[in-house]
Order: sequence, then structure tokens, then C-alpha cells
Amino acid sequence: MKGSVALIPLFLVGFTAVHAAKMIRLYLVLMERRIPFWRFVLLYLKTTFVNLVIPFKLGEVFRIYCISRESGKFQTGVLSVVVDRFFDTAVLLLFLLPVQVFLTRRISGVALVLLAVLLLLMILYVTFQSVYTYLNRYIILNKNSNRSLAFLKGLEFARGWYEDVRELITGRSPLIFSFSCLGWMLELGVLKLLSKIIGEYFGIMSFNDYIETIFRAGNSHLLQVYTWVGAVLLGIAALFGTILYLCLQPKACRMKNGHGYLRRSRNGDENEAGYRSLRRQKETE
Repeated sequence: MKGSVALIPLFLVGFTAVHAAKMIRLYLVLMERRIPFWRFVLLYLKTTFVNLVIPFKLGEVFRIYCISRESGKFQTGVLSVVVDRFFDTAVLLLFLLPVQVFLTRRISGVALVLLAVLLLLMILYVTFQSVYTYLNRYIILNKNSNRSLAFLKGLEFARGWYEDVRELITGRSPLIFSFSCLGWMLELGVLKLLSKIIGEYFGIMSFNDYIETIFRAGNSHLLQVYTWVGAVLLGIAALFGTILYLCLQPKACRMKNGHGYLRRSRNGDENEAGYRSLRRQKETE
């Protein structure tokens, strides 16, 4: 029992590292949107907390709303969450598929659905530019109707979303993938620690059951414990982070306003000095 309790500080450090890796992954996706870092940290904490509390990953809808509000663009909210989930799921399947193929000798329905969605998204992204160029040229040269004009507008709309995705991942996809790998490797270690703390076995097959339980296709007691412990820790972090942020905001505003007042005062003094100098020159003349 004493040995299990001694693992709690190590579990807390590992839990923090897991979410730091996941948070950096999402920050890399949104880097071009220039959301202030501390506001982004609070956004991650509160949306991840909601995601843990609300079942079936419906908390992602709240994350879309929060990111859309911070970035000022609905497409960014939707696509950033899709991109983040894409890289997270891609790495998950790298761990999960070998386990199912070589150990369980069967690929679960959950893994097949995830794999199909990933392949579909990859095909859409890779082929979109060439398909768009061909269809756009074909319709412009060969069609002249209201229906073709509507189709062209649809193509331009789709191209706008495609360009937003490119902006979210261009030049950063290897880093995003690397932090996804790091996040899952750390999470495996944290799950092992938690299993020792609560006195439960955790092996490769347990990990398979853990993943399937996330999508309501398994029954993992470890997942239930990890979810509620995570919700409590993230809820406390989000609460204290919000309080600290709100306490520091008025001070920052006062400093900003004070500097602005000093600048205005100095400009006013300089203008007054210039006016007096000009007045003396006229009097001399």
C-alpha cells in the first residue's frame, strides 16, 4: 500500500506531461492564429475538462465553439479539432493495429471505422487540388448554366476549407505527429502507474480494452478511474488558472493604460514646448 501511495506524485507528473504534449500539439495546429499563449492554456484546460465529463466525445463541440470564438473564424474551430483528432487517431492506430493483428488475431470494428475515416480524409486532402483544378477548368470551358455556376461556387467554398487545412498543418505536420506519439507513449506509462496505484493489472490486452471502451465497445474499469481522476485534476487546474488570469488582467490593463498615459503626456509636453518655441520666434521677428 505504501508503495502504491508513493507512486501518486510520479503519476501527477506523468499526467501533467501527457496533457502538456497534447496541448502543444493543438497549439502547433493553431500557431498561425496567434492566440495569446495563456488564453490558449485556459482554453485547452476547460475544453479538455468538458470533454472528459461529457460522454461520446461530444465535448469536442464545445472545443470547436471556444476555438472559433478565440480565432474569430468558424472554419478554424472545426478544422483545428479535425486535424488534432486526425493526428491523435493516426498514432493510436499505429499502437492498436499491431496488437489486434498479431495478438488478438482480429481487427475490431472500432479500429476499422477509425482506419476508414483516416484513409478517407487523407484521400480527400491529397487529391483535392488536382480534382478542383480539373473540374473548375472543365465547367468554365464547357458549361454555362445556373446549375454549373452553383457548382463552381461550391468548389470555391470547398477550396477555402482546403486552404484553411493547409494553413493549419503546412511546415508543422512532423512536429504535430511527434507530439502525438509522445502523448500516447506518456499516457501508456501513466495508465501503468495508475493501475499499480489502484491494484489492477494493465498489459497490452488491457490497453486494447481501454481503447475500445473509449468508443463504448469495451468495459475498462481503469478508463473510468482515469477519466474521473483526470476530470478532477483538469477541473482544479482550469479553475485556478481562470482565477489567476482574471486577477492578472486588471493589473496588465492598468500598466498598459499607464504607459499610454505617459506617452500621451510626453507627446503633449513636446507639443507645448514646440508651440512656445515657435511663438518666441515670431515675437523676435
